[in-house]
Amino acid sequence: MRSARLVLAAVLAVAGGGLTVRAAAGPISPQPPRPIAHGRALSPADPVLTFAGEMQNPAPAPMANNPDPTVCVEGCELWGLHIATHLPVLVSIHNGNGSIDDGFDLTVYDPRGNRVATANGIGANGQAVVVHPAQHGTYTVAVTMTYAYDVRSSYLGEARVMSGRSWRVPRCPTARPCPVLPAFTVRPAADVHVNGVPPVASTPLGFPIPLGASTPNSCYTDETARTGATRCLRFTSEIDNTGMGLLHLRIPWAAAASGAPQSGFAPGECHAQQVITMTDGSQRIRPAGPCEFHQAHAHFHYMDLVEYSLHRVTAAGRTGATVARSLKESFCLADDGYFGFAHRAPNGPRTYVGQPDCNIPSPSGATSGNAWVNEGITPGWGDIYTWDTPDQFIDISDVRPGVYDIVSRANPVHKLELAGNTDPCATTRIRLTATAVKELAHDIRCR
Repeated sequence: MRSARLVLAAVLAVAGGGLTVRAAAGPISPQPPRPIAHGRALSPADPVLTFAGEMQNPAPAPMANNPDPTVCVEGCELWGLHIATHLPVLVSIHNGNGSIDDGFDLTVYDPRGNRVATANGIGANGQAVVVHPAQHGTYTVAVTMTYAYDVRSSYLGEARVMSGRSWRVPRCPTARPCPVLPAFTVRPAADVHVNGVPPVASTPLGFPIPLGASTPNSCYTDETARTGATRCLRFTSEIDNTGMGLLHLRIPWAAAASGAPQSGFAPGECHAQQVITMTDGSQRIRPAGPCEFHQAHAHFHYMDLVEYSLHRVTAAGRTGATVARSLKESFCLADDGYFGFAHRAPNGPRTYVGQPDCNIPSPSGATSGNAWVNEGITPGWGDIYTWDTPDQFIDISDVRPGVYDIVSRANPVHKLELAGNTDPCATTRIRLTATAVKELAHDIRCR
């Protein structure tokens, strides 16, 4: 196991006398932290500093690693960040490959070696933490990995003062408190496939299983058994929260609605609620539409987040009649794609990690004897479903070869309160043959 190799490396380093032990708590490493920006101080006068690194996966297969930087030897890098402000600081990293398959982790220690912020988990292409500096001095930033999928994984890092010209906060057009709302941008379908799926049942976890050889199959066996589909058009989709507010949905694990017991496990009783935060910190609750407990995936899904449809292309080159619709009707919402990295806003730490957010109630959701499952999308983050996600397909068993448009439309039944466009959409044009598919164009806006 790789974690055992990590401990062994630390023991060998101590035995060789090459390891420097910090006087206070904090990472133990044979190498001192590298100074970020050559030791320049992060301050309102110099509010953004950057750094970058790279890690290697020595094995030809995905590897699990120890994300705890207490002993920082393998799969771990340390940086020194000199902070000369008491304003909040956002420390963030982003996968340089753009991949959500490598699980980078981020931990920050204060000048005394005390851990002050941490973010970890897989299924995201970045991480971010907020540091509230209690003192000036050099803070230690540790970058580690939970899961290494790619052979070589690079990352970009940034430290940003969350104030002044380097940060943007929501403001009301009037003196009254106003809602801080999410806003959606739908990315066009990408990485389109009509093959490459192993002839097996899908996995409830829904992340890619490494497979060396491609197959001509495009439907999982359970999808065919359940729907009759024999040819599936698969693609990667992403919905970004470009607004200033969280998309925060809560699903009743065990709650009381109008005095009556309610549980999302019971058929017909799963009704999601949208939690909207106001600029004065208060919250407003509104109905957000149906949800379900997905028996095969063993977690809660929100219904009607996005609609996918396939359309003929007319002789005039326009999106024409619908020939098929997606069978995917529900979503376990999570922060996967960190598109807000290195921007003033929207930006911030990852709030929703998918699992276990989508199947067990969170401590913050337990109020007045109620238990809520909380899921959503944080500003600056996108919810990504890769092409091989179970139930992420359009049935094209009876669709003839030709040129078609895949239309992705968010909030199709207008159950969510959003800022700006309430049902954004995007289009991908494809050429479909009897054995293959080719992406011809990606349009940010629907035509």
